[in-house]
Amino acid sequence: MLMIPGPSDPEPEVLAELSLPILPHYGDKWMSAYTETTTMMQKVFRTKNEVLIVPVPGQLAVEMAAINLVNRGEEAVICVNGLFSQSIVDAINIIGGRPVEVRAEPGNGHTLEMVKSVVDGLRDPAGKSVFIVQNETSTGVAVNPADIFHYCKKKGMFTVLDSISAVGGIDIRADEWDADYVVGYASKALGGVNGAQPVAVSQAVWDEVARKKGNIHSSVLDLNVWREAIDVDSSWGHPHPTSMPTSVIIALRKAVSMALEEGLENRYRRHADAAKAMREGLQDLGLEVFTNPDFYSGTVSVGRVDPGWDLEFRNRLVSDYNIMIAGGLGALKGKVVRVGHMGSGARLEKVRATIAAMEQVLRKVR
Repeated sequence: MLMIPGPSDPEPEVLAELSLPILPHYGDKWMSAYTETTTMMQKVFRTKNEVLIVPVPGQLAVEMAAINLVNRGEEAVICVNGLFSQSIVDAINIIGGRPVEVRAEPGNGHTLEMVKSVVDGLRDPAGKSVFIVQNETSTGVAVNPADIFHYCKKKGMFTVLDSISAVGGIDIRADEWDADYVVGYASKALGGVNGAQPVAVSQAVWDEVARKKGNIHSSVLDLNVWREAIDVDSSWGHPHPTSMPTSVIIALRKAVSMALEEGLENRYRRHADAAKAMREGLQDLGLEVFTNPDFYSGTVSVGRVDPGWDLEFRNRLVSDYNIMIAGGLGALKGKVVRVGHMGSGARLEKVRATIAAMEQVLRKVR
Protein backbone atom coordinates (compact mmCIF):
# COMPACT_ATOMS: atom_id res chain seq x y z
CA MET A 1 0.00 0.00 0.00
CA LEU A 2 1.60 3.23 -1.18
CA MET A 3 1.27 5.89 1.53
CA ILE A 4 4.05 8.01 0.07
CA PRO A 5 3.94 11.50 -1.50
CA GLY A 6 3.54 9.90 -4.92
CA PRO A 7 3.04 7.82 -6.82
CA SER A 8 -0.29 6.82 -5.34
CA ASP A 9 -2.04 3.53 -5.98
CA PRO A 10 -4.24 4.04 -9.05
CA GLU A 11 -7.87 3.01 -8.79
CA PRO A 12 -8.63 -0.37 -10.45
CA GLU A 13 -10.66 1.40 -13.14
CA VAL A 14 -7.58 3.45 -14.07
CA LEU A 15 -5.33 0.41 -14.28
CA ALA A 16 -7.91 -1.33 -16.47
CA GLU A 17 -7.43 1.40 -19.09
CA LEU A 18 -3.82 0.27 -19.52
CA SER A 19 -5.04 -3.09 -20.84
CA LEU A 20 -6.91 -1.53 -23.76
CA PRO A 21 -5.46 -1.76 -27.28
CA ILE A 22 -2.74 0.84 -27.80
CA LEU A 23 -3.70 3.94 -29.75
CA PRO A 24 -1.14 5.53 -32.07
CA HIS A 25 -0.22 9.08 -31.10
CA TYR A 26 -2.02 10.59 -34.09
CA GLY A 27 -5.29 10.24 -35.94
CA ASP A 28 -8.91 11.13 -35.27
CA LYS A 29 -9.45 8.67 -32.45
CA TRP A 30 -6.34 9.85 -30.61
CA MET A 31 -7.17 13.52 -31.21
CA SER A 32 -10.57 12.97 -29.62
CA ALA A 33 -9.10 11.22 -26.56
CA TYR A 34 -6.37 13.84 -26.09
CA THR A 35 -8.77 16.76 -26.42
CA GLU A 36 -11.24 15.18 -24.03
CA THR A 37 -8.45 14.83 -21.45
CA THR A 38 -7.21 18.41 -21.80
CA THR A 39 -10.76 19.77 -21.65
CA MET A 40 -11.44 17.91 -18.41
CA MET A 41 -8.14 19.14 -16.99
CA GLN A 42 -9.30 22.72 -17.59
CA LYS A 43 -12.11 21.98 -15.13
CA VAL A 44 -9.67 20.61 -12.56
CA PHE A 45 -7.30 23.58 -12.96
CA ARG A 46 -10.35 25.88 -13.06
CA THR A 47 -9.02 27.70 -16.07
CA LYS A 48 -10.01 28.77 -19.55
CA ASN A 49 -6.35 28.67 -20.53
CA GLU A 50 -5.07 26.09 -22.98
CA VAL A 51 -3.95 22.80 -21.42
CA LEU A 52 -1.12 20.69 -22.85
CA ILE A 53 -0.09 17.21 -21.82
CA VAL A 54 3.69 17.05 -21.78
CA PRO A 55 5.32 13.56 -21.81
CA VAL A 56 7.98 14.30 -19.20
CA PRO A 57 8.56 13.92 -15.43
CA GLY A 58 6.91 16.63 -13.33
CA GLN A 59 10.16 18.46 -12.62
CA LEU A 60 10.87 18.82 -16.31
CA ALA A 61 7.41 20.34 -16.82
CA VAL A 62 8.42 22.98 -14.26
CA GLU A 63 11.75 23.51 -16.02
CA MET A 64 9.76 24.01 -19.22
CA ALA A 65 8.38 27.20 -17.69
CA ALA A 66 11.88 28.38 -16.80
CA ILE A 67 13.25 27.60 -20.26
CA ASN A 68 10.47 29.57 -21.96
CA LEU A 69 10.08 32.49 -19.56
CA VAL A 70 13.49 33.22 -18.04
CA ASN A 71 16.11 34.84 -20.26
CA ARG A 72 19.80 34.28 -19.70
CA GLY A 73 21.04 36.81 -17.20
CA GLU A 74 17.49 37.69 -16.15
CA GLU A 75 16.21 37.64 -12.58
CA ALA A 76 13.47 35.22 -11.53
CA VAL A 77 11.83 35.14 -8.09
CA ILE A 78 11.54 31.71 -6.47
CA CYS A 79 9.70 31.06 -3.22
CA VAL A 80 11.90 28.47 -1.52
CA ASN A 81 10.71 26.38 1.42
CA GLY A 82 11.93 22.88 0.67
CA LEU A 83 13.81 20.57 -1.67
CA PHE A 84 11.45 20.82 -4.64
CA SER A 85 11.26 24.60 -4.62
CA GLN A 86 15.06 24.60 -4.28
CA SER A 87 15.25 22.50 -7.44
CA ILE A 88 13.65 25.40 -9.33
CA VAL A 89 16.54 27.58 -8.19
CA ASP A 90 18.92 24.97 -9.58
CA ALA A 91 17.07 24.90 -12.90
CA ILE A 92 17.19 28.69 -13.23
CA ASN A 93 20.93 28.62 -12.57
CA ILE A 94 21.50 25.92 -15.18
CA ILE A 95 19.76 27.87 -17.94
CA GLY A 96 21.74 30.98 -17.06
CA GLY A 97 19.07 32.94 -15.22
CA ARG A 98 19.57 34.76 -11.92
CA PRO A 99 17.40 33.25 -9.18
CA VAL A 100 16.25 35.65 -6.49
CA GLU A 101 15.21 33.51 -3.53
CA VAL A 102 12.46 34.27 -1.05
CA ARG A 103 13.27 31.83 1.74
CA ALA A 104 10.82 30.56 4.34
CA GLU A 105 11.87 28.63 7.41
CA PRO A 106 11.53 24.82 7.06
CA GLY A 107 7.94 23.80 7.70
CA ASN A 108 6.59 27.23 6.77
CA GLY A 109 5.12 28.81 3.67
CA HIS A 110 5.33 32.27 2.15
CA THR A 111 3.24 35.35 2.81
CA LEU A 112 2.56 38.30 0.55
CA GLU A 113 4.74 40.53 2.72
CA MET A 114 7.75 38.23 2.26
CA VAL A 115 7.45 38.17 -1.51
CA LYS A 116 6.46 41.82 -1.84
CA SER A 117 9.65 43.00 -0.16
CA VAL A 118 11.74 41.05 -2.67
CA VAL A 119 9.72 42.02 -5.74
CA ASP A 120 9.82 45.68 -4.75
CA GLY A 121 13.59 45.40 -4.56
CA LEU A 122 13.92 44.40 -8.22
CA ARG A 123 15.03 47.16 -10.56
CA ASP A 124 12.15 46.40 -12.94
CA PRO A 125 9.89 43.42 -12.17
CA ALA A 126 7.89 43.74 -15.41
CA GLY A 127 8.44 40.74 -17.68
CA LYS A 128 10.13 38.68 -14.96
CA SER A 129 8.71 35.52 -13.44
CA VAL A 130 7.78 34.32 -9.97
CA PHE A 131 7.69 30.61 -9.11
CA ILE A 132 5.69 29.05 -6.25
CA VAL A 133 5.32 25.40 -5.24
CA GLN A 134 1.73 25.08 -4.06
CA ASN A 135 2.39 21.94 -2.04
CA GLU A 136 5.98 21.20 -0.94
CA THR A 137 6.10 17.48 -0.17
CA SER A 138 9.53 17.61 1.46
CA THR A 139 8.09 19.63 4.37
CA GLY A 140 4.32 19.05 4.18
CA VAL A 141 3.66 22.73 3.43
CA ALA A 142 0.76 23.99 1.33
CA VAL A 143 0.26 27.65 0.38
CA ASN A 144 -2.48 29.65 -1.27
CA PRO A 145 -0.69 31.77 -3.88
CA ALA A 146 -3.60 34.10 -4.70
CA ASP A 147 -2.41 37.29 -2.96
CA ILE A 148 1.18 36.82 -4.10
CA PHE A 149 0.20 36.22 -7.71
CA HIS A 150 -2.25 39.13 -7.77
CA TYR A 151 0.50 41.46 -6.57
CA CYS A 152 3.07 40.11 -9.01
CA LYS A 153 0.67 40.39 -11.96
CA LYS A 154 0.09 44.06 -11.10
CA LYS A 155 3.85 44.44 -11.40
CA GLY A 156 3.74 42.91 -14.89
CA MET A 157 5.30 39.59 -13.89
CA PHE A 158 4.60 36.05 -15.12
CA THR A 159 3.28 33.69 -12.45
CA VAL A 160 4.28 30.02 -12.38
CA LEU A 161 2.60 27.50 -10.07
CA ASP A 162 3.98 24.02 -9.38
CA SER A 163 0.84 22.10 -8.39
CA ILE A 164 2.41 18.69 -8.89
CA SER A 165 1.43 17.26 -5.50
CA ALA A 166 -1.72 19.36 -5.13
CA VAL A 167 -3.76 18.82 -8.29
CA GLY A 168 -6.67 16.49 -7.59
CA GLY A 169 -6.28 16.75 -3.83
CA ILE A 170 -6.08 20.46 -2.97
CA ASP A 171 -8.14 23.25 -4.51
CA ILE A 172 -6.63 25.00 -7.52
CA ARG A 173 -8.16 28.13 -9.06
CA ALA A 174 -5.74 29.06 -11.82
CA ASP A 175 -7.72 31.89 -13.41
CA GLU A 176 -8.97 33.33 -10.13
CA TRP A 177 -5.40 33.34 -8.80
CA ASP A 178 -3.86 34.91 -11.94
CA ALA A 179 -1.66 31.88 -12.57
CA ASP A 180 -0.02 32.04 -16.00
CA TYR A 181 1.57 28.59 -16.07
CA VAL A 182 0.36 25.70 -13.90
CA VAL A 183 1.99 22.27 -13.70
CA GLY A 184 -0.15 19.31 -12.67
CA TYR A 185 0.80 15.66 -12.29
CA ALA A 186 -0.78 12.38 -13.31
CA SER A 187 0.15 9.93 -10.57
CA LYS A 188 -0.15 11.70 -7.25
CA ALA A 189 -3.51 13.03 -6.01
CA LEU A 190 -5.13 12.56 -9.42
CA GLY A 191 -4.42 8.84 -9.23
CA GLY A 192 -3.25 8.29 -12.80
CA VAL A 193 -0.03 6.71 -14.06
CA ASN A 194 3.28 8.56 -14.33
CA GLY A 195 4.67 9.61 -17.67
CA ALA A 196 2.68 12.61 -18.93
CA GLN A 197 1.84 15.81 -17.08
CA PRO A 198 -0.95 18.35 -17.70
CA VAL A 199 0.20 21.96 -18.01
CA ALA A 200 -2.05 25.04 -18.29
CA VAL A 201 -0.61 27.96 -20.28
CA SER A 202 -2.06 31.49 -20.38
CA GLN A 203 -2.32 33.67 -23.47
CA ALA A 204 0.18 36.05 -21.88
CA VAL A 205 2.77 33.25 -21.88
CA TRP A 206 2.00 32.30 -25.48
CA ASP A 207 2.46 35.94 -26.52
CA GLU A 208 5.73 36.20 -24.62
CA VAL A 209 7.28 33.07 -26.13
CA ALA A 210 6.19 34.14 -29.61
CA ARG A 211 8.24 37.33 -29.14
CA LYS A 212 11.22 35.18 -28.14
CA LYS A 213 10.96 32.74 -31.05
CA GLY A 214 14.40 31.52 -32.04
CA ASN A 215 15.90 32.41 -28.67
CA ILE A 216 14.50 29.59 -26.52
CA HIS A 217 17.22 27.03 -25.99
CA SER A 218 15.32 23.77 -26.30
CA SER A 219 13.66 21.78 -29.03
CA VAL A 220 10.73 19.82 -27.65
CA LEU A 221 10.31 22.07 -24.58
CA ASP A 222 10.08 25.26 -26.64
CA LEU A 223 6.42 26.34 -26.41
CA ASN A 224 6.70 27.79 -29.92
CA VAL A 225 7.21 24.25 -31.19
CA TRP A 226 4.05 23.18 -29.32
CA ARG A 227 2.14 26.15 -30.76
CA GLU A 228 3.09 25.15 -34.28
CA ALA A 229 2.09 21.53 -33.69
CA ILE A 230 -1.28 22.60 -32.25
CA ASP A 231 -2.00 25.03 -35.07
CA VAL A 232 -0.68 22.97 -37.98
CA ASP A 233 -0.61 19.29 -37.08
CA SER A 234 -3.94 19.06 -35.29
CA SER A 235 -5.41 18.67 -38.78
CA TRP A 236 -4.10 15.10 -38.83
CA GLY A 237 -4.56 14.41 -35.12
CA HIS A 238 -1.08 15.28 -33.79
CA PRO A 239 -1.39 18.39 -31.55
CA HIS A 240 2.05 17.97 -29.99
CA PRO A 241 5.62 18.04 -31.32
CA THR A 242 6.65 14.58 -30.16
CA SER A 243 5.33 11.07 -29.73
CA MET A 244 3.07 10.40 -26.74
CA PRO A 245 2.63 7.59 -24.16
CA THR A 246 -0.95 7.20 -25.30
CA SER A 247 -1.91 4.46 -22.83
CA VAL A 248 -0.70 6.60 -19.93
CA ILE A 249 -2.83 9.51 -21.15
CA ILE A 250 -5.87 7.26 -21.64
CA ALA A 251 -5.38 6.20 -18.01
CA LEU A 252 -5.13 9.87 -17.02
CA ARG A 253 -8.39 10.56 -18.85
CA LYS A 254 -10.09 7.94 -16.71
CA ALA A 255 -8.55 9.28 -13.50
CA VAL A 256 -9.66 12.83 -14.26
CA SER A 257 -13.15 11.72 -15.22
CA MET A 258 -13.43 9.87 -11.89
CA ALA A 259 -12.28 12.97 -10.02
CA LEU A 260 -14.89 15.11 -11.74
CA GLU A 261 -17.56 12.48 -11.16
CA GLU A 262 -16.71 12.43 -7.44
CA GLY A 263 -16.96 16.23 -7.45
CA LEU A 264 -13.94 18.44 -6.82
CA GLU A 265 -15.26 19.86 -3.53
CA ASN A 266 -16.06 16.35 -2.28
CA ARG A 267 -12.63 15.19 -3.31
CA TYR A 268 -10.84 18.06 -1.58
CA ARG A 269 -12.89 17.42 1.56
CA ARG A 270 -11.93 13.73 1.49
CA HIS A 271 -8.25 14.66 1.27
CA ALA A 272 -8.57 17.22 4.07
CA ASP A 273 -10.28 14.67 6.33
CA ALA A 274 -7.56 12.09 5.63
CA ALA A 275 -4.85 14.67 6.33
CA LYS A 276 -6.42 15.67 9.66
CA ALA A 277 -6.71 12.04 10.72
CA MET A 278 -3.09 11.36 9.79
CA ARG A 279 -1.74 14.36 11.69
CA GLU A 280 -3.76 13.39 14.76
CA GLY A 281 -2.47 9.84 14.42
CA LEU A 282 1.14 10.97 14.23
CA GLN A 283 0.69 13.03 17.37
CA ASP A 284 -0.98 10.14 19.18
CA LEU A 285 2.10 8.06 18.34
CA GLY A 286 4.35 10.71 19.86
CA LEU A 287 5.65 11.91 16.49
CA GLU A 288 5.55 15.71 16.45
CA VAL A 289 4.11 17.18 13.26
CA PHE A 290 6.91 19.07 11.52
CA THR A 291 4.78 21.62 9.65
CA ASN A 292 3.47 24.95 10.91
CA PRO A 293 -0.33 24.48 11.34
CA ASP A 294 -0.93 27.60 9.23
CA PHE A 295 0.43 25.72 6.23
CA TYR A 296 -0.80 22.14 6.66
CA SER A 297 -0.99 20.12 3.45
CA GLY A 298 -4.00 18.11 2.40
CA THR A 299 -1.95 15.45 0.62
CA VAL A 300 1.13 14.78 2.78
CA SER A 301 1.92 14.88 6.50
CA VAL A 302 5.40 15.10 7.97
CA GLY A 303 6.34 13.84 11.44
CA ARG A 304 9.61 14.09 13.33
CA VAL A 305 11.52 10.85 14.01
CA ASP A 306 14.82 9.77 15.52
CA PRO A 307 17.68 9.16 13.06
CA GLY A 308 18.59 6.12 15.16
CA TRP A 309 15.52 4.15 14.13
CA ASP A 310 14.07 6.00 11.12
CA LEU A 311 15.29 3.57 8.45
CA GLU A 312 14.39 0.43 10.41
CA PHE A 313 10.97 1.91 11.13
CA ARG A 314 10.18 2.45 7.46
CA ASN A 315 11.69 -0.86 6.35
CA ARG A 316 9.66 -2.82 8.92
CA LEU A 317 6.45 -1.15 7.78
CA VAL A 318 7.11 -2.61 4.35
CA SER A 319 8.35 -6.03 5.44
CA ASP A 320 5.77 -6.62 8.19
CA TYR A 321 2.70 -4.81 6.85
CA ASN A 322 3.36 -4.08 3.16
CA ILE A 323 2.85 -0.35 3.75
CA MET A 324 5.33 2.15 2.35
CA ILE A 325 5.89 5.65 3.71
CA ALA A 326 8.72 8.01 2.77
CA GLY A 327 11.74 9.34 4.61
CA GLY A 328 13.11 12.86 4.82
CA LEU A 329 14.96 14.54 1.97
CA GLY A 330 18.04 16.73 1.95
CA ALA A 331 18.72 18.31 5.33
CA LEU A 332 15.71 16.46 6.78
CA LYS A 333 17.01 13.00 5.90
CA GLY A 334 16.68 10.73 8.95
CA LYS A 335 14.83 13.44 10.88
CA VAL A 336 11.29 13.11 9.53
CA VAL A 337 8.94 10.69 7.84
CA ARG A 338 6.58 11.81 5.10
CA VAL A 339 3.23 10.09 4.82
CA GLY A 340 1.20 10.61 1.67
CA HIS A 341 -2.58 10.55 1.70
CA MET A 342 -3.46 11.33 -1.86
CA GLY A 343 -5.70 9.87 -4.51
CA SER A 344 -6.89 6.43 -3.44
CA GLY A 345 -4.75 6.76 -0.29
CA ALA A 346 -6.85 9.68 0.95
CA ARG A 347 -9.35 7.44 2.66
CA LEU A 348 -9.83 7.09 6.39
CA GLU A 349 -9.57 3.29 6.32
CA LYS A 350 -6.12 3.47 4.72
CA VAL A 351 -4.99 6.21 7.09
CA ARG A 352 -6.14 4.20 10.10
CA ALA A 353 -4.47 1.04 8.81
CA THR A 354 -1.21 2.96 8.36
CA ILE A 355 -1.35 4.45 11.84
CA ALA A 356 -2.12 1.05 13.40
CA ALA A 357 0.85 -0.52 11.59
CA MET A 358 3.12 2.36 12.60
CA GLU A 359 2.12 1.90 16.22
CA GLN A 360 3.08 -1.77 16.17
CA VAL A 361 6.42 -1.11 14.47
CA LEU A 362 7.30 1.75 16.81
CA ARG A 363 7.01 -0.58 19.77
CA LYS A 364 9.81 -2.65 18.27
CA VAL A 365 12.23 0.03 17.06
CA ARG A 366 12.31 2.85 19.56
